[in-house]
Amino acid sequence: MNRRDALMRVAAMMGTTLALPALADTLEASAVKRSVSGKPLLFSADQDAMVAEMAEVILPTTSTPGAKAAKVNEVIDIVLKDCFKQKDQQRFLDGLTHTNEISQAAYSKNFVALDNTQRTDIMTKLQAEAAQQRNAMKTVPADQRYTPFFNMLKELTLMGYFTSEVGATQALNYIAVPGRFDGCMDLKPGQKAWAT
Repeated sequence: MNRRDALMRVAAMMGTTLALPALADTLEASAVKRSVSGKPLLFSADQDAMVAEMAEVILPTTSTPGAKAAKVNEVIDIVLKDCFKQKDQQRFLDGLTHTNEISQAAYSKNFVALDNTQRTDIMTKLQAEAAQQRNAMKTVPADQRYTPFFNMLKELTLMGYFTSEVGATQALNYIAVPGRFDGCMDLKPGQKAWAT
């Protein structure tokens, strides 16, 4: 699976109303720009490093490579820049600032300076806040609802990981050219799910 295929999957999963080929070209151009410059497009360098560490807490390296190995932070940067509205981009950036504020209050360090146990603690706090925000939004009119920062981060991390070559080929079973479609296939105990 190459980067263009992964970005096409991202565009399809985002449910965008733009023409898919045009969006894929935009995503691909952004991916090339980031790759050539070596710099994030939406994030600062510090925010980019922070997103990489937060994604690694969500999908750590185990018997398969984690989110950092799949460069999920790069995908999140590109997708946020090209597929999200400006207010959602700002909500994400504000969430990163808030995460550092929580880290400073709890441990007198920014998130990236924390050890794994401390990072997990901060992420657990963010998850609890997101649950409270979602509950509070049940009474808000639909046009004023939004996805909390932690949920955005988690969704983008999973999407970025499982559409990456690392995620699709090492965390999932992957056949580049499948033979036939079998919509109901039993998995053996311990068998990986199939990439689509």
